[in-house]
Amino acid sequence: MSSGTPIPDPVQPFVEFWTDYAEQSGAQTNKLLEGLMASGDPKQLHRRWLDTVSRSLDSFMRSPVFLEALGHNLKAMADLKALQDRLVQQIASHVGVPLASDITGLFERLHSVERAILARLTTMEARLKTIETKLESVPGGTANQSNPG
Repeated sequence: MSSGTPIPDPVQPFVEFWTDYAEQSGAQTNKLLEGLMASGDPKQLHRRWLDTVSRSLDSFMRSPVFLEALGHNLKAMADLKALQDRLVQQIASHVGVPLASDITGLFERLHSVERAILARLTTMEARLKTIETKLESVPGGTANQSNPG
């Protein structure tokens, strides 16, 4: 087998391929970085990117498809809430548990009664003072007598 012709190395093409790939990749990365540096400040790039994303999202959120889906979703949530309220009301009615609306109504009625009683007491106190004043002005009235108790 020593005919004098060199035996090709099977690994050599593989190494050459990856070496060329790494050199080309490095060159592309350098060009990309040069382009980014030439385009300006990284903060300005970030701002431009955010503006683009903002316009894209705004456009999407104003699209008829999105608005229709949002409308269906909101209607479904409202229907579900109404169903839940009816179910809770029916269960509370069967079990005999008062709902918050029942308690609120009761509180409002009690508060109204309290105001009426206080107004009536104020009127009664005013009348009592008037009566006491009249009794004190009458000679021999009960207000002038000593109270044995």
